Amino acid sequence: MQITEYTIVAREGHGGHTFYCLKLGENMYYKGYDYDGQDGQIKVVDDIEWAARIATEQFALELIGFLQNFFDLQGKYRKENEGKSLPPLVGVTEAAAVLGWDKRKIATYMKRGAFPAPIQKLASGSIWTLKQIEDYRDQTRGGGK
Repeated sequence: MQITEYTIVAREGHGGHTFYCLKLGENMYYKGYDYDGQDGQIKVVDDIEWAARIATEQFALELIGFLQNFFDLQGKYRKENEGKSLPPLVGVTEAAAVLGWDKRKIATYMKRGAFPAPIQKLASGSIWTLKQIEDYRDQTRGGGK
Protein backbone atom coordinates (compact mmCIF):
# COMPACT_ATOMS: atom_id res chain seq x y z
CA MET A 1 0.00 0.00 0.00
CA GLN A 2 1.20 3.52 -0.80
CA ILE A 3 -0.86 6.44 0.47
CA THR A 4 -0.76 9.17 -2.16
CA GLU A 5 -3.49 11.51 -0.92
CA TYR A 6 -5.83 12.35 1.92
CA THR A 7 -9.01 13.49 0.20
CA ILE A 8 -12.36 13.88 1.92
CA VAL A 9 -15.20 12.59 -0.28
CA ALA A 10 -18.75 13.69 0.57
CA ARG A 11 -21.44 11.04 0.07
CA GLU A 12 -25.20 11.20 0.43
CA GLY A 13 -26.74 8.63 2.70
CA HIS A 14 -30.25 7.58 3.61
CA GLY A 15 -32.62 10.42 4.36
CA GLY A 16 -30.42 12.95 2.58
CA HIS A 17 -27.78 12.95 5.33
CA THR A 18 -24.23 13.64 4.19
CA PHE A 19 -21.38 11.48 5.39
CA TYR A 20 -17.73 11.43 4.41
CA CYS A 21 -15.13 8.90 3.32
CA LEU A 22 -11.35 9.27 3.05
CA LYS A 23 -9.65 8.54 -0.24
CA LEU A 24 -6.03 7.53 0.32
CA GLY A 25 -5.09 6.83 -3.29
CA GLU A 26 -6.38 5.50 -6.59
CA ASN A 27 -9.17 3.04 -5.72
CA MET A 28 -8.04 3.09 -2.08
CA TYR A 29 -10.42 4.17 0.69
CA TYR A 30 -9.96 4.21 4.45
CA LYS A 31 -11.74 1.37 6.26
CA GLY A 32 -10.12 1.53 9.70
CA TYR A 33 -6.93 0.38 11.34
CA ASP A 34 -5.58 -2.49 13.40
CA TYR A 35 -3.30 -1.97 16.38
CA ASP A 36 -2.16 -4.70 18.73
CA GLY A 37 -0.03 -2.66 21.12
CA GLN A 38 3.13 -3.23 19.11
CA ASP A 39 2.35 -2.91 15.43
CA GLY A 40 -0.47 -1.45 13.44
CA GLN A 41 -1.70 -1.08 9.90
CA ILE A 42 -4.29 1.07 8.15
CA LYS A 43 -7.04 -1.02 6.55
CA VAL A 44 -8.24 0.04 3.11
CA VAL A 45 -10.85 -1.11 0.60
CA ASP A 46 -10.97 -0.54 -3.15
CA ASP A 47 -14.71 0.16 -3.27
CA ILE A 48 -16.00 3.38 -1.71
CA GLU A 49 -19.24 1.59 -0.77
CA TRP A 50 -17.25 -0.42 1.81
CA ALA A 51 -15.22 2.53 3.13
CA ALA A 52 -15.63 3.84 6.66
CA ARG A 53 -18.47 6.32 6.92
CA ILE A 54 -17.43 9.41 8.84
CA ALA A 55 -20.20 11.52 10.36
CA THR A 56 -18.82 15.04 9.90
CA GLU A 57 -16.32 16.84 7.75
CA GLN A 58 -14.60 18.17 10.88
CA PHE A 59 -14.09 14.64 12.19
CA ALA A 60 -12.74 13.61 8.79
CA LEU A 61 -10.16 16.42 9.05
CA GLU A 62 -9.22 15.28 12.54
CA LEU A 63 -8.93 11.70 11.30
CA ILE A 64 -6.53 12.83 8.56
CA GLY A 65 -4.34 14.46 11.22
CA PHE A 66 -4.48 11.28 13.31
CA LEU A 67 -3.53 9.06 10.37
CA GLN A 68 -0.68 11.34 9.29
CA ASN A 69 0.64 11.45 12.83
CA PHE A 70 0.41 7.76 13.68
CA PHE A 71 0.86 5.98 10.33
CA ASP A 72 3.45 6.36 7.56
CA LEU A 73 2.72 6.49 3.82
CA GLN A 74 2.79 2.69 3.67
CA GLY A 75 0.03 2.59 6.29
CA LYS A 76 2.29 1.20 9.03
CA TYR A 77 2.06 2.40 12.64
CA ARG A 78 4.65 4.99 13.73
CA LYS A 79 5.79 3.73 17.14
CA GLU A 80 7.85 6.91 17.72
CA ASN A 81 4.67 9.01 17.88
CA GLU A 82 2.97 6.86 20.50
CA GLY A 83 1.47 8.92 23.31
CA LYS A 84 1.14 12.08 21.24
CA SER A 85 -2.45 13.17 20.86
CA LEU A 86 -2.18 15.92 18.26
CA PRO A 87 0.06 16.01 15.24
CA PRO A 88 2.37 19.02 15.12
CA LEU A 89 0.68 21.76 13.09
CA VAL A 90 2.33 24.49 11.02
CA GLY A 91 1.25 27.69 9.34
CA VAL A 92 2.81 29.47 6.36
CA THR A 93 5.73 30.85 8.38
CA GLU A 94 6.67 27.46 9.84
CA ALA A 95 6.17 25.67 6.51
CA ALA A 96 8.46 28.19 4.83
CA ALA A 97 11.12 27.57 7.50
CA VAL A 98 10.92 23.77 7.03
CA LEU A 99 11.32 24.19 3.27
CA GLY A 100 13.94 26.94 3.46
CA TRP A 101 11.63 29.18 1.43
CA ASP A 102 10.26 32.69 1.68
CA LYS A 103 6.56 32.82 2.70
CA ARG A 104 5.70 34.40 -0.67
CA LYS A 105 6.94 31.30 -2.49
CA ILE A 106 4.41 29.18 -0.58
CA ALA A 107 1.61 31.54 -1.64
CA THR A 108 2.76 31.28 -5.26
CA TYR A 109 2.89 27.47 -5.18
CA MET A 110 -0.55 27.33 -3.52
CA LYS A 111 -2.02 29.50 -6.29
CA ARG A 112 -0.50 27.16 -8.89
CA GLY A 113 -1.99 24.11 -7.15
CA ALA A 114 1.53 22.78 -6.64
CA PHE A 115 1.49 22.72 -2.83
CA PRO A 116 -0.22 20.33 -0.39
CA ALA A 117 -3.80 21.25 0.44
CA PRO A 118 -4.08 22.64 3.97
CA ILE A 119 -5.99 20.56 6.49
CA GLN A 120 -7.84 23.73 7.46
CA LYS A 121 -8.10 27.36 6.41
CA LEU A 122 -8.49 29.69 9.38
CA ALA A 123 -9.01 33.44 9.47
CA SER A 124 -5.32 33.71 10.35
CA GLY A 125 -4.27 31.55 7.39
CA SER A 126 -3.85 27.98 6.21
CA ILE A 127 -2.52 25.19 8.43
CA TRP A 128 -0.94 21.85 7.61
CA THR A 129 0.44 19.01 9.64
CA LEU A 130 4.20 19.16 9.95
CA LYS A 131 4.26 15.71 8.36
CA GLN A 132 2.54 17.03 5.20
CA ILE A 133 5.24 19.68 4.80
CA GLU A 134 8.09 17.27 5.57
CA ASP A 135 6.70 14.77 3.04
CA TYR A 136 6.41 17.54 0.44
CA ARG A 137 9.97 18.63 1.15
CA ASP A 138 11.23 15.07 0.88
CA GLN A 139 9.30 14.42 -2.36
CA THR A 140 10.52 17.62 -3.98
CA ARG A 141 13.90 17.60 -2.22
CA GLY A 142 13.15 21.09 -0.89
CA GLY A 143 13.68 22.67 -4.28
CA GLY A 144 10.10 23.01 -5.48
CA LYS A 145 8.77 21.47 -8.67
